[in-house]
Amino acid sequence: MRRALTRIVAAHALLLATAAPAAAAPSRAAAACAAVGIPVPVTAGAPSTLRVSATLCVPRGATTVQVLVPGGTYGQAYWWLRGDPAKPSYAEAALASGHATLVLDRLGSGASSAPPSTAYAADTQEAVLGEVLRRVRGGLAGHRFATVVAVGHSYGSTLARSLAIHRPGSVDALVLTGEAAYAAELPWDQITHPVTADPLLRHRGLDEGYYTTAPGARARWFYDLSTADRRVVVLDELTKQPDVFSASYPLPEENAAITVPTLIVVGQQDKVVCGGTGSDCRSSAALLAQERAHYRTAELAVWVVPATGHSLNLHRTAPQWQAKALQWVRAHVG
Repeated sequence: MRRALTRIVAAHALLLATAAPAAAAPSRAAAACAAVGIPVPVTAGAPSTLRVSATLCVPRGATTVQVLVPGGTYGQAYWWLRGDPAKPSYAEAALASGHATLVLDRLGSGASSAPPSTAYAADTQEAVLGEVLRRVRGGLAGHRFATVVAVGHSYGSTLARSLAIHRPGSVDALVLTGEAAYAAELPWDQITHPVTADPLLRHRGLDEGYYTTAPGARARWFYDLSTADRRVVVLDELTKQPDVFSASYPLPEENAAITVPTLIVVGQQDKVVCGGTGSDCRSSAALLAQERAHYRTAELAVWVVPATGHSLNLHRTAPQWQAKALQWVRAHVG
């Protein structure tokens, strides 16, 4: 297991030392895990001169892989952290269900390549994920999978949705969390700042085109603190990542091209997605009615999780929706 993930797990165990015994370092018994580096291009059609870092875990006999794509300013830690310290993380729960997981650091984050921000094209992140999925389809690190499920958070969901629209056949099902047809208007100039001004990330030597969340912004904007463990909020801040703004966002009406089963999960208190000019998160039925107008052909399910903010995995409510999501995945892809 690569060093960065080991440090995350160790820090998690330390912060949650007073929690139940189950909150110790995540167990991946019965799953073989390895760090992998995946060659990727900076834009479609370019040579694959960059690398995306990822962790591939494969339980014995797994034929389905879930590709876990973090959102803006998040890395692999998002999928390993436990919102409820006594319960498994999303990645752990997926492995326990018998599915393999490929947990990504998107370009610019974690141990992935971080080219100058001026090198990014509008389609860079989509092209990168497209190449990752292509290589997963063809066999990765000696493993071949019959079924590929893309599971995204926030901008990671946008990217997964983009691939389902623009590259049919790249995935067999979608789980889109922290994203819906409409987003709320937020003061992003107050929420984010250049990594060059960030006390945790400025040592990485990235240019001003890379951004991250300002200190304390995650707690204010990404959580319903009534269902968040404060220690997890602290660890979220400590593991935040750099990112580069992208201009690649498919319009809601483009979702009509998606034909694979699709599950949308949003927290009812998601300040990024819900409220004002954003999506209708009053109930699962209300959000389903909104989304159904765009997903005309896909088999669509929608869940709104009460008392939960934007970073769904990092709330104590996480095990509830994660169990339902994994049941949905098994029902649709086996």
